[in-house]
Amino acid sequence: MQTYLKRFFVGMLLIVSLSSVVHGGAYQLYSESSAEGLSLAGSVIARDGMISNAWYNPAGTTSIDRPSLMAGVSALLLHIDYESDLGDANLKNEVRPTGYFYAILPFENNLNLNLAVNAPYGMITEWDNDWLEQYMATYTNLRCIYLTPSLAWEVNEQISIAGGINLVAATARLAKNLPAAHPALPQNNKIYMSADAIGVGFTLSAMYKPHEDWNLGVSYQSRVKLDFDGEAKYRHEGAYLGGLAGFYRDDASTEITLPSSVGFGVANTTFEKWTLSFDAVWTEWSTYADNNIKFDSFPGAGKPGTKGTAYKDKDWDDVWSFRFGASYQLNENWVLRAGYMYDNSPDNDRHRSPEMPDSDRNMFALGVGYSKDHWGFDFGYAYLIFKDCKAGSQAAGASENFKNSGEFETDLHVVSAAVKYMF
Repeated sequence: MQTYLKRFFVGMLLIVSLSSVVHGGAYQLYSESSAEGLSLAGSVIARDGMISNAWYNPAGTTSIDRPSLMAGVSALLLHIDYESDLGDANLKNEVRPTGYFYAILPFENNLNLNLAVNAPYGMITEWDNDWLEQYMATYTNLRCIYLTPSLAWEVNEQISIAGGINLVAATARLAKNLPAAHPALPQNNKIYMSADAIGVGFTLSAMYKPHEDWNLGVSYQSRVKLDFDGEAKYRHEGAYLGGLAGFYRDDASTEITLPSSVGFGVANTTFEKWTLSFDAVWTEWSTYADNNIKFDSFPGAGKPGTKGTAYKDKDWDDVWSFRFGASYQLNENWVLRAGYMYDNSPDNDRHRSPEMPDSDRNMFALGVGYSKDHWGFDFGYAYLIFKDCKAGSQAAGASENFKNSGEFETDLHVVSAAVKYMF
């Protein structure tokens, strides 16, 4: 059954063009899960009439009275520069795409059935194989695909509520070099690890309209625990192998608990043709206390019976992000959008590492939407400026140079486009 579920989720991944993803807000992809959401900097929880609220706030979909579909893709261009006293490095393969699909089906009795398929958590970072901190990480890839069916009910003209289930399929891939036990021993050693997991969570949301010009919204996403089971493979090279590489296989496992989150939103349409919105989103990143990996054989030993754990503390904090959005209805068909976000980082100067060197950031966003008859499209662009940050002073496996002088400088460009069809 577990294998079937994993294959099903992979199939959904291909259908909606979900592929490599990159971290944004720790490794959360919040605004990037929709072109209309991106252009409003994610300030969407109290807005109605948005198809992508099948994810952000399903209770907000009850104002949509005909079957509607949306599919889109976001492209992320991430720059990370590392500087230290002993040298510099840059992130490789910086362009990452991610996709999403949303559907809304109205029923009788003021009910809407919604479906969201997206990747709200994930990241890829890749460094040169021989960079300064090659023993910490050279390649890291985490993908979390959500399939979220939900049911929304318009209780009356003022109140709507919704609930749904999050079915999550995740994959994790990592690689790093391993130091030799002695300078005389072969140096070109490496560990590759791949693991998969599935998990289940839920979502609850509500929309309240106290006045014709005001909307209030709230949306909750639960934790999702992911128990990763997979395989580690060690590569050893040396003269005793005739210059060839020897591979040793090992079982490996780890746990990641994706955080719960709750968002509060308010939207106002008092000014003609304008809709203004503000969201505050709290995310429980303290669930990411560590990233320990358990091996049947201790990493690099390649010998049965030497079971061990690779310890990596994180100690992330719970954080808030604050989002402002404005849209202007230019005419019957065109709408212009803009937004700003300030996002606190859960990471810290003690354990920050090259797998995902995160810091506080500001987002500036613009976008446009067009609709006519049954068809429509949305386009959004955002630029994120990250605060320069220090390398972790206690980061596991780091050199003294990394701990004492390492710094990261990051920025991110995001472009998102979506097409929609209203029956």
